[in-house]
Amino acid sequence: MLLVASFIVPGLVKGPSTFRSPNVPAGVALGAGLPVGSAVPSFTGINLITGQPVSSAQIYDQRTLLFFSEGVSCQACLEQIQGLQQVGSELTKRGIHLMSFTPDPPTVLKQAAADYKITTPLISDPNGVISSAFNTLGLGMHANTPGHAFVLVYHGKVLWYRDYWITNQSMYVAPSALLKAIPASATKS
Repeated sequence: MLLVASFIVPGLVKGPSTFRSPNVPAGVALGAGLPVGSAVPSFTGINLITGQPVSSAQIYDQRTLLFFSEGVSCQACLEQIQGLQQVGSELTKRGIHLMSFTPDPPTVLKQAAADYKITTPLISDPNGVISSAFNTLGLGMHANTPGHAFVLVYHGKVLWYRDYWITNQSMYVAPSALLKAIPASATKS
């Protein structure tokens, strides 16, 4: 009966999510991130490393590099977080903090963090709410996960965005190459 109703009442049965965050400007492709200068969407989560809450309001006054990845199902993604930790002193010199988001449930992500010795903030986004708000879903290897996207934010604005899956079909970028890609203008006060 539901099948028949879906032909009569369009939209009753939905396929893959095409949720579009209100923060995504018109004309921006689904999954293509937020343009430089865009407002940072409000978000809240739990840093699974410390158990402490995190939010967009808490990072407002600090440059923060947000990394959106496929998470535990992608070994290269977890290795990426490890690599970023290894260049943590260089990020600190530039005044940049790191925060990673994955679609994994908290228990799975906590285990992966222990296995990979991840110490930087790690946020579970199992329903894709935060990833969707940043428009990182849809162009990766799977429609319901982010590709391999980095967003540098400060004072409520996007300073820089790059998705290495979209541009290079890569699920890992050398941390030194990532550091070179972030414009110096985005790290100055």
